[in-house]
Amino acid sequence: MSKRECRMDPKPMTKISRPDDSIYDSVRAHVLGLVKNIDHPVRVREEELAKKLSVSRTPVREALLRLGQEGILTMEPRRGALLSPVTLEDYIEWLKLRIELEAFAAREAALNASQRDVDALRAIFAPFNDDNIDARIDEYAAANVEFHAAVIRLAENSLLGKVWKSFGHRAMLKTRTIERLKRARHSLAEHRALIDAIEKRDGALADRLAREHVQGLLAQTLNDINNTSTGDSI
Repeated sequence: MSKRECRMDPKPMTKISRPDDSIYDSVRAHVLGLVKNIDHPVRVREEELAKKLSVSRTPVREALLRLGQEGILTMEPRRGALLSPVTLEDYIEWLKLRIELEAFAAREAALNASQRDVDALRAIFAPFNDDNIDARIDEYAAANVEFHAAVIRLAENSLLGKVWKSFGHRAMLKTRTIERLKRARHSLAEHRALIDAIEKRDGALADRLAREHVQGLLAQTLNDINNTSTGDSI
């Protein structure tokens, strides 16, 4: 059937609705909060979540379907949403992929970022220094997540953004990596060096620094696993 014939059909077309962004964001935050603390798969109950958020079930169902499409949880026919913990294998695989993704993102960010963007990156870490970072480790961990997401956005690559949104939670959740590996000071220095490279519009340097940053995290994580035998999930 041609497009013209489709338009002439008097029968109204069914509009595929998207969940309200605020409800989707709330459902996503709830799900990502759960995955930090689970060691085995759990059901995400649509009705219970709708009551918790004081909304109807329909937008919650649509949000869960969207999260399923993003790979954050699994939608099973007639059984609903299943949320699985981040396994050790998941985490290591994602770190290896992050080496390439973040190097690319940093290189592109160096070409795209305005001075305002650079200032915004610096502002993320402005509250932290070597004297206070250990006492503010939870705040720094949140800033770390914000920074990496910001660099991904500055790459201005929609496909990269979709990949990060679908799988980036694997790298950031449940691990408390910065605290466990005592990486805070080193991480802060690496982030600030990367911001300097982006400000200088030095794509090659930004690529190398981002690559080394994630490679260092991977190496420390593997060493930690070998030394402490952390089990099936992080």
